Amino acid sequence: MFKMKFFTIIFLSFILQFTGGTTENMLYFKTKIWRVRELVVVVMIFLFFTTISITRASVLTTGYQNRIDSLRILSYNMRIAHPPSKGWREVDLPAIAQVINKANPDFVALQEVDAFTERSGKKIHQAHELAKMTGMYHFFAKAIDRSAGDYGVAILSRYPLTETKGYRLPVRDSIKNEIRALAVVKALLPNEETIVFCSAHFDHLANEDRLLQAETMNVILEKYSANPVIIGVDLNMEPDNPVMKVIQKSFSLVVDDHPLTFPSVNPKRTIDYILLNRIGKDKFDVVKYNTLKEDYASDHLPLEVVLKIK
Repeated sequence: MFKMKFFTIIFLSFILQFTGGTTENMLYFKTKIWRVRELVVVVMIFLFFTTISITRASVLTTGYQNRIDSLRILSYNMRIAHPPSKGWREVDLPAIAQVINKANPDFVALQEVDAFTERSGKKIHQAHELAKMTGMYHFFAKAIDRSAGDYGVAILSRYPLTETKGYRLPVRDSIKNEIRALAVVKALLPNEETIVFCSAHFDHLANEDRLLQAETMNVILEKYSANPVIIGVDLNMEPDNPVMKVIQKSFSLVVDDHPLTFPSVNPKRTIDYILLNRIGKDKFDVVKYNTLKEDYASDHLPLEVVLKIK
């Protein structure tokens, strides 16, 4: 209270000094003050409604940006970016990036990926380089040592990765057959939903090893079953293979009519697939399921799937 009185006395003294203490000057000064106050009120009202409009526009814009109606998926065995027509001595990683950029997917499952190998470049991490070329996030899961470096599978994602994990898919005899890899990521979509996306590669020689890998994959991915799970995979087997029944205990093959994916020139076999778990199948409708015409960059055709969110 004392402070209020003190400042009031100081303010009145200032007015008296400023106006010369005359009644006319004081009335003039009072009129000016009221005009200033009116102007301040008008400005405050303007700023208030401007702020509301900006906030509302921001909310609407954010809501629009957070809308997501579908996901475009690509599964691609990239043959360590060695074009078949060039043999195993020439690497053309930009050709793989061009395929991806042209398709403009949200997620890419890549198989046969090198990292710091002699055959593909000791300074080259293929998944990392492709991420830079496509403007996507990436994750690499190692399967085995190869050519003085690492060999495995990888994932590219348009959306931030909140969790990443690599797993080995075993074989009965790792000397005669290759251990393969399973890459698993959790990604945060613009609508703040989380999905699980995977890339996997199965053995190409024996059904017994593919059976072991299928059983292992089912067990591993059971821990992710609370979320929609999407897998891009080179299974190295056709749809009528009996091992498919094991995979279908946990995952759906999505479509009945599968396009031929191998080789890229005059394809004769279907060995590449997109799989969904139960929650994924309930969440998505398959709008598109086809291969892309691309026979230079790899010996597999890229498999493209568009999933519409229900």
